[in-house]
Amino acid sequence: MKSLKIASFNVENLFNRYAALDIPWKDRNYEQFVQAVSVVSIASRKGDLVDYATTDVQRNNTALAILEAKPDILAVQEIENIYTLRNFDHIYLDGYFDRMVSIDGNDLRGIDVGVLLRKGLDVKIINIRTHIDDADSGEYVTRQSVANFGYVVRGAIFSRDCLEVDLKVDDKTITLLVNHLKAQDATPGSAVRRRKQAERVAEIVKEAHEAGKIPIVLGDLNAPDGDSTLDPLLKSPFLKDPFPDGTWTHYYIPEKSMSRLDYILPHKSIEVMSTDVIRTGLTTKCKEYPGPRFPTIGPMHTEASDHCPVVAVIHV
Repeated sequence: MKSLKIASFNVENLFNRYAALDIPWKDRNYEQFVQAVSVVSIASRKGDLVDYATTDVQRNNTALAILEAKPDILAVQEIENIYTLRNFDHIYLDGYFDRMVSIDGNDLRGIDVGVLLRKGLDVKIINIRTHIDDADSGEYVTRQSVANFGYVVRGAIFSRDCLEVDLKVDDKTITLLVNHLKAQDATPGSAVRRRKQAERVAEIVKEAHEAGKIPIVLGDLNAPDGDSTLDPLLKSPFLKDPFPDGTWTHYYIPEKSMSRLDYILPHKSIEVMSTDVIRTGLTTKCKEYPGPRFPTIGPMHTEASDHCPVVAVIHV
């Protein structure tokens, strides 16, 4: 049997910082203008950016949270694209990962999900499958550009993607299903859509199981405490939740509230040796966590994320 440490982390708006954000540069050519020069921190939903120095502190704390988790396999949410992951890994993680997978999804903000494998890990990526074009019942997936807005996706089940990645581990195939389900908001039908997404993920779990694979669902499932929208997964005959009751993974500053949004749900055949939630990157505004923090964590814009990495050590 092989022991693997798997983690999931919503890294909160990990975007590239493009040269265009620092205009003007005299006589700048097109290649310089669109170049991704680093990563950014976003100050608010208005899209304003914090300065380079604060970004450096925050994203270093994001990296420290990952390094404290020491994952063999990391699933991430809220990343812009694979180039962002490469920049982040090079600048802040010193090349901790050597294989990365991400596919542009359906989110209007451009946030995607991804998978990273630790450098030297004796595991092979043997298949990648996206579900961005999975259509809702009776629908067709259409995409339309809208001036000053980006593009609108209609008819798709997933708000971002359910990224399916098959890993060969010795003689077994582990199927990772990385998700960032529909957010909690006041939008009509929000909970209904999240339930449909959970149902579709549960179907893919069943397909993987019947194909002789070992599925693991992981990511930001975005269901508030007590919400039944995740029942298709939490009550699946093929999955289990190894984390103890009362686990919380997210701190919402405006309401000073904690909730469980982040999950690792392995197949029932998998032996789970231990679980953990890394909270040392939380904002100092979270008084409910009295434990240690990274030295440069402050109240605003320096926290690793509003989410905590969740970790499971498994035997397969």
